[in-house]
Amino acid sequence: MIQDEIRNVMAKTSTIGMRHFPDADKKLEKGQQCFFINSVKDLGLDGVMFTVCAYQHGHVPESISPDLSTAEAEIKAIELKDEHGKAGELVYSYRCVALGEVIIIESVMGGGGAAGLEKLLGYLFRRYRDRAHPLVEFSDIASTDLRELIERRGGVEKITARLALESKHQGSQYGGMLASLLQKIPGAQQCNVSWENKDGTLGEDQAVALLEEADGQSLAGVTLHFRNGGSVNNLSEYRERKPVRIQLTPEGRPAVSEIEVALKVYLSELRDPGTSGPVKTDGTLRSVKLLGD
Repeated sequence: MIQDEIRNVMAKTSTIGMRHFPDADKKLEKGQQCFFINSVKDLGLDGVMFTVCAYQHGHVPESISPDLSTAEAEIKAIELKDEHGKAGELVYSYRCVALGEVIIIESVMGGGGAAGLEKLLGYLFRRYRDRAHPLVEFSDIASTDLRELIERRGGVEKITARLALESKHQGSQYGGMLASLLQKIPGAQQCNVSWENKDGTLGEDQAVALLEEADGQSLAGVTLHFRNGGSVNNLSEYRERKPVRIQLTPEGRPAVSEIEVALKVYLSELRDPGTSGPVKTDGTLRSVKLLGD
């Protein structure tokens, strides 16, 4: 479970340099993107809450004085230094809550996104648990909005899927199945398959899983055709996410306590046993998507 790996990292480290990616013991190149776990709060059975800091080593930020009456703004570079004259870094911090197979990430511009967090956690897990630990790879989960859409449209009547030679099907359930069919015809560069039930509907979990594989590039394309008309072929509008309104402190910073509460509430909503959400109460996914190498 992800929370156990985070706890293990914290138990074996005492400084942020030990939780830093890239390796802080090696020379960092100017402009290199860096990440580290700054702090962790143990939430017991509800997982862990941790703060990640991201910065671009040696980057000198720019600023303006917002005088909108001028014809052209004067852009100035600002060299950051502490009270002792030591050079500083412009840092972006964001919070995450982890439980089971799920991480909910606060979206912060400049923070490196999920890709940066993948690199950081993968490096730390291999360093402090097992050098043979596989890569950490995140995948968006389908939101309940997609399942509600399927229900409103009378269910899925037909699924069409397409696999191309360049599809990253290794380790995927449906991509691997289509790849075996593709290989049976020498010279074939593409395979198209349809599943259809004219008298009823197809399985919702399987339909969502196929669309998720297409989103992860295991399949070249998937379209769900609804019984009452219409179709969907793109998961981008149906990724699980939740916008929240956060107040600013008098200093102009986001209220961190409100962010932490919002993350915990969101996780509780996703794993609410009274709903058919995508996450079980222990943080494991109801429908698991296999990832390629």
